[in-house]
Amino acid sequence: MSLDRRTTVIAQISAAVACNALAALRLAITEGLDAGLTKAEIQEVIRLAKDVQQQPISHVSHLTDQIFRDPKKKPHEHSAHCGCGGHHA
Repeated sequence: MSLDRRTTVIAQISAAVACNALAALRLAITEGLDAGLTKAEIQEVIRLAKDVQQQPISHVSHLTDQIFRDPKKKPHEHSAHCGCGGHHA
């Protein structure tokens, strides 16, 4: 996949904002201006990235807890009368 320079710089600005990486943000803004992005476009990218950054981290925690939690049903020994339907006759 190949991205044009403007798209690459926008991604770099967004990533720098998300990581609070000020040196990287300074460089990405300079590159953005060199690539023809306007001051207003760069400010909009920063605003959008900051909005995303403000989302509650609890959503991430909830999702990862869901993914990594142990299954509720514990495996058991199958028998002809266990009723789970998982045994073979």
